[in-house]
Amino acid sequence: MRMMVKPSFKLSKKFRTILIFIAIVLVAYFLIRLIPTSAQKVPKEFLEARANASPIAQDIVNISNDLTKSLNQVNQFDSEKKYIEAINFLTQEINRNKDLNQKAIKLSEELGKMATAVPNISPASASQLALQAISSETTLISRLIVYNGYLGQLLEELRLKFLGQKTDSQKIKDLISKINDEVKNINALNVQFNSSMDKLDGNK
Repeated sequence: MRMMVKPSFKLSKKFRTILIFIAIVLVAYFLIRLIPTSAQKVPKEFLEARANASPIAQDIVNISNDLTKSLNQVNQFDSEKKYIEAINFLTQEINRNKDLNQKAIKLSEELGKMATAVPNISPASASQLALQAISSETTLISRLIVYNGYLGQLLEELRLKFLGQKTDSQKIKDLISKINDEVKNINALNVQFNSSMDKLDGNK
């Protein structure tokens, strides 16, 4: 049986940018209160970053959904005792999870750009909608980090199982349940983001 390299799920240092733009959002929250009410104004920097962030966020949602569905395929290989196929399949999923991490980094960068543009959005009601949208996607990234942690643990447990080593069946079930919950959270948060953006568009 072909051995599979143990996956590494350490978060990139670039995720520190998440903390930076969260701080920017907080500063922006106080700055927008100094802006007088006027006709709606949304700077192009915000619009450009939003245009970049939206498809990235949707990709994250799609990939996380697909990864979760893939667990059913793994279970089928397991029930059929097709362990070589299962290991090969897991290797593919590990690579897809790495792509998910890269998209999360790109999303955080675009959200940072959106946050820096919030003080230039007017009136205050529009800037509040922008902050709500950014907050939703910020939380999405935090849930994605939790999701990645659970997924990493699960893939490692399955890897050991398919290599014939002792594993905890209940732990595997619990991890699958937690992953499914996080996928629901990620989907719901992206819906909130889109809803806030639709409301912002409606204010024009």
